[in-house]
Amino acid sequence: MCGQRMSALSVLLVAALAGGMVGISTVIYSEMPNKLSYKQFVPIRDPERRQRTLPDKADDKLIDTSAFVGMPDAYSALVSEYVDAAISAIKAAPITRRRYYHKDRVRGPDDKIPPDPFPDDANPIYDREVNVPLVVFPRPNAVRRWASSNQAHALGWIAEDKAIQNRGSVYGRTLIFEPGKLSQNPYVLPAAPFESFIPSWDAYVPEQDSSYSLELGKIVVTPSYDSVGLNPVDDTEALQLGEKGGAILLAELLIVPAYVGNFRLRWASVGNGSNARRFLAYMVVDGNGARRRQWIDSSAGPPVSQYVRPLRCDLHQPKSKQHDQLLLPTPLGWAPTSSESKYSTAHEEWCLDDWFPAQKDTCWVIREAEDSKPLQESFLLMPASEKSDRPVFFIALFAEAEPKQLIKELAALYNVSADKALSSPDTMARLQSLYEKVRDFPLDK
Repeated sequence: MCGQRMSALSVLLVAALAGGMVGISTVIYSEMPNKLSYKQFVPIRDPERRQRTLPDKADDKLIDTSAFVGMPDAYSALVSEYVDAAISAIKAAPITRRRYYHKDRVRGPDDKIPPDPFPDDANPIYDREVNVPLVVFPRPNAVRRWASSNQAHALGWIAEDKAIQNRGSVYGRTLIFEPGKLSQNPYVLPAAPFESFIPSWDAYVPEQDSSYSLELGKIVVTPSYDSVGLNPVDDTEALQLGEKGGAILLAELLIVPAYVGNFRLRWASVGNGSNARRFLAYMVVDGNGARRRQWIDSSAGPPVSQYVRPLRCDLHQPKSKQHDQLLLPTPLGWAPTSSESKYSTAHEEWCLDDWFPAQKDTCWVIREAEDSKPLQESFLLMPASEKSDRPVFFIALFAEAEPKQLIKELAALYNVSADKALSSPDTMARLQSLYEKVRDFPLDK
């Protein structure tokens, strides 16, 4: 809700009203320590760097521990050592993929209108082959233990039980709704890929008689201010939510970073009121790419944003109507005035919820579907153990996997034999020792 735009008082009041779950006095008391966190928040950079070339291949990572930022360095180093030892034990070569970047088209002498920039245009240029790193995630229990510790609190971590009700000044919010007769199109743009904005913004605003958001039934809310930029305003008022003849709220998706310096770990609340489920979400890939079509096309089914990069998981894909609950809003810094607001473009990210680390599979892979195109990707999410000839785009690995299970899944992923590693007492003893150090690391002290 744009009323949560962080003036010292309005943030606290509207945070209580938006969630409808806690009293105002509770919010005021507990939000004070982190109400200014928007000043320390750095918006996510595009991990895929889609609008520029990459440096030399020597800079490519094999293991990505970005999900451990803000956790103890010794813990992150142990996890990295354990995963590296497992990869070395099966002698796996890195998986690579073909990487493209966007280059703006040059305006021709006969062009009356300049070419569209990204993401309204996709002009993929082949760069080079890149390694697909293993992105390692801490398990939910490890994050909860750490986030609840005194040491983590002193660093600015937010414990799960405080995150949503008292979310402070850095968070993301999406509304999924059924428009009513009195609902008007809000001044809200579609979510854009990281490090970009929507050039065709004027196609979505009320001044152009647009009904985009009403047809879509979904908005990703961003900070908004009055004409002088001194006061936050609520763009969602146009929907008349909860009013007679107004919109009906189907689901609210709320995201708070567990730690403002960590762009992988999110506390999430998805649902409606008392029916909302709360969990630790793991950011995997940008939910949006270059525009796939000019406008909402419902001929192939219910409408979704033309900027969304579709992701399908046959095993687990919760939805509210046609909208994926794993496509979560990227946190934004909600400053009290427009002069203090530097970053207000809406973004979304595909995330893994608590269902995934609860499965026997510890490694999950995002592959490109048959209709996937460079910069306009379509994704398939599946266990690493599932056979597929589709190109690998992203690999997620949960830490604290027992050695035998880890070796078997990595061998299946890299298409190598696990027999030599599994039959070596020395190898398995070393892996077991590293596993126990990771499992027993004193995160809650």
